[in-house]
Amino acid sequence: MPEYEGFKIVYEVIVLPKDKWAIMIEIIRRNDGEVLMARHNPYPRQPFDTKLEALDHVNRYVAQAVKDLEGDGAKPLRRTA
Repeated sequence: MPEYEGFKIVYEVIVLPKDKWAIMIEIIRRNDGEVLMARHNPYPRQPFDTKLEALDHVNRYVAQAVKDLEGDGAKPLRRTA
């Protein structure tokens, strides 16, 4: 799992019945501990056949989510006069 500057990524790969796998992800900002994305399953209707496949999806999802969060942080939340 790659590391992202300023973010703490908590993820869990969960075994489901019939040898399927699911993932749970939480993204936290390091400097103040704010939970940016609460613990959730980004693929609730898509169980994975292997643990490796689930981890691959975790890496791709987290990379895009962090990119989106960094982009949101660069934009001001309010207009200033």
